[in-house]
Order: sequence, then structure tokens, then C-alpha cells
Amino acid sequence: MKHLRTIRWRIAAWAAGLSLLALSLLAGYFYYRMVRNLDRQIERFVEEEVHEAEAVLAVGDANLIEDLSAEESAHDRAGIWFVLRDGDGAELFRSSALKPGDLAFTGEMRELLRSNRRTWSSESVQSRYARMRTTKYEFADGRTRYFQAAFSESVAAETRETFLGQLLLAVVPFVLLALLGGFFVARRATAPIDDIAAAAVRIQSTGLGERIKLRGTGDELDQLAVVLNETWAALEESFRRVRDFSASASHQLKTPLTVIRGEAELLLRDRPDDPDIARFAVIADEAARLARMVDQLLFLARADAEHVAVALAPVELKTLVEAGFRRIEPYVTVKKLKVTTKLDGAPDALGNDSLLGTAVQNLLDNAAKYAPEGGRLRVGWEAVEAIVALEIENDGKEIPAAERESIMQRFSSAGDRPGQGAGLGLAVAREIAVLHKGRLVALDPRDGMGVRFRLEIPRA
Repeated sequence: MKHLRTIRWRIAAWAAGLSLLALSLLAGYFYYRMVRNLDRQIERFVEEEVHEAEAVLAVGDANLIEDLSAEESAHDRAGIWFVLRDGDGAELFRSSALKPGDLAFTGEMRELLRSNRRTWSSESVQSRYARMRTTKYEFADGRTRYFQAAFSESVAAETRETFLGQLLLAVVPFVLLALLGGFFVARRATAPIDDIAAAAVRIQSTGLGERIKLRGTGDELDQLAVVLNETWAALEESFRRVRDFSASASHQLKTPLTVIRGEAELLLRDRPDDPDIARFAVIADEAARLARMVDQLLFLARADAEHVAVALAPVELKTLVEAGFRRIEPYVTVKKLKVTTKLDGAPDALGNDSLLGTAVQNLLDNAAKYAPEGGRLRVGWEAVEAIVALEIENDGKEIPAAERESIMQRFSSAGDRPGQGAGLGLAVAREIAVLHKGRLVALDPRDGMGVRFRLEIPRA
């Protein structure tokens, strides 16, 4: 049902609703005109009959009675009936099809005819609705006559029912055509929006260098495309400046940090027994930490600029993990961590040995840093179709699900975990995974563990 909530279907529904409203108003207008015309035709027909009767009555009652009797069968088939009354209201002639009480002559009618020569009323004849005209005639010979002529409206009623029936039959196909027509028009009208959305997806996946192609119509959608293109151009320029700054700053910092670290290590080697020189060990360690941070910033800047070349080859995961553990051996020893690895039989990954080594190193370093004293650190693997996954977990404090994505952003860490680094390790590891068409995710803990990261890379 999700597609029914799209703009196209809403426009189509509005078009169908408005079309149905227009049809209803138009049908109502024509129905009203048809009913009025039918009523006028009935009145005109009765008027003609009354005028003929008046001319005959002027000669004598017997002549009219004779004429009405002669044509009674034809009149009954046509649905017209007559009653002729004298001045006192007594019947002089009644159509044989009429039942007693049909076309009654009431005191109210008599009162109305005192001031009006004729009056119209509605009657029921043979269970059918009829329009009746009662006319009063006063002749020069002193006679007063009341002539009642009634015409059945069954034909008019059938016409109205037929009209309404045909209208109801036409409503369903009309609404369907309006709905389909509205959807077609909406689809044509919103097609440029699909183009804009597709361009936005391409920009998201390939970079801000993509632009929306203008149609040249100058309409609102073209104006929207222009605004979006200008926005993306401004964003592209802003990101370019940030990348250039990061790359430039990293390059500028590498040399002095290397000099500081080298000088500190040289003094430590040449004068190991001098107690004052021992302070330079702190300088050397901090210089090394800053150098790693600079390298990571430089890598991220190059990755943003798409300047990282990835030469792919089979890579043995077990070798990468063993190399990583050698580098974090101080953490493992000082914290007395219990390490468990299950990497036997793990298939090779298809990737860059150096980059994947950095990713694994960062993940192991992160796991060791945030593991509690005497805690556990576990590494395993899983192969799913064309993917090999490396899982690294510790029994540290669980990362809330709402923060698992944000901790892999640059310069970020979980809210309740004190920062022990620059917050770049996980960001670099995830960027490396993306470069290999893989991914890095934080998953729910299991088996009493606290934090679990899963690095997925294509199999060799």
C-alpha cells in the first residue's frame, strides 16, 4: 500500500474526485432541466386537451361527453383521464378507468376556483402519480362546468429512472478513466522529480561532482534543479577546502613530528642513564601518537578526494590478526587480557594487505583499549556466500544501539567511554572497508561479551 501514498496516486485521486464532482454537478443540472422539461410537456399536453374540451363544451355538454367516450380507450392507453362536473360538482362524465375517489373535487378546489379559472394538483390514479388540472368554465347561457384532466407521469418517471440508471452505469468507468488519466498526467508531471531523485542518489554514491541535468523548460522543477546544483556545488567546494586543509596540515606536521620523535629517541639511546633524559620518553611516545593521527588524517583526506589506490590480492586474515596482536601486546600484558582466536580455516579476503592490516590493527587496538582489567578479547571469522567477515569483540561496557553508528564517525567516541585516542581509528577502518566494497558494523553483544565489531570483505 506504500505506493498508494505517493504524489502520483494522490494527484490521480484528486483528479478522480474532482471529475466525479464535476460529473455529479453536470448530471444534476441536466436532471433538473430534464424534469422541468418533462413537467412542461405534460402541462402543455393537458393544456391542449383542455382547450379542445372548452371549444366543444361551448356547443353543449353532450358533444364533449360523446367525444370523450369515443376516444376513451385511446386516452386510457396514453394515460390521460377526464371528469366533467356541473356547477354543483356533480359528475356528468368520468373515464371508465377511474376508480371511485380518483380525481376528487374538494371544497378546497372549489374555493380556489372562485378566484382562479384553473388550478393544478397532484393525484394518484391506478397507483400511479398524475398531474391534474381543474378548469372552471362559465358560459353565456348560465352554465358552470368544472373540467378535470389528469395525465399520468409514469412515462416521465421511467425517463427519470432510465437517466439515473445510465448515470450510475457511467460513474464507474468514468471514475476509472479519470483515475488512470490523472495518474498518467501526474506521472508525466512528476517525471522530472524522479530524475532529480536519481541524480541525488548518484551524487550520494559517486560524489558531489554529479549534477542534475536541466530540461530547459524554466518551470518550477527546473528552478529547483538549479538551486540543488548550486547547493551541491557549494558543498563540493567546502569539502574540497576541508580536504585540502587536512592534507596540507598533515603533510606539514609529518616532518616536524618525525624530527621531534627522532631527536627524543636519539637522546634516550645516547644517554640512557641520565634521569632527566628519561622524560624524553614521554615526548617520543606523544610524537609517535601524533604521527599516527596525522597518518590517519592524511588517509581520510585522500579517501575523501578518491585518491586512494587499492591494489587487490588474496590476503590471509590470520596473518593480519597475528601482526595486529604483536602491536597491542603491551595492552594485553598490562591489562592481563584473556585472548581467544579462532581463525583456522578462514578463507582469504580479496583486498590490499597494507590497508586491511591498518583496519584490523585499529579494531584490535580499540578492543584492547576499552577492555576491562582482566577482561576477554575474542577474534573469530564467518563466511557468508562471497563475503568473509572478521569479528572482534571484548567484554567491555556495551555500546548503546543509538550510538553504534556515531562512534564510527571521525573524532567521535561513545558518550560514556572516556576518549583514549583521537577518535579516528574506527573511522579509518570503516573507510577501508568501503574502499574494498565491504562494510564495518557494530553488532549486538553475545555470550556475555560487551562490544562486537564485524568487518566484512569480499572473499578472494
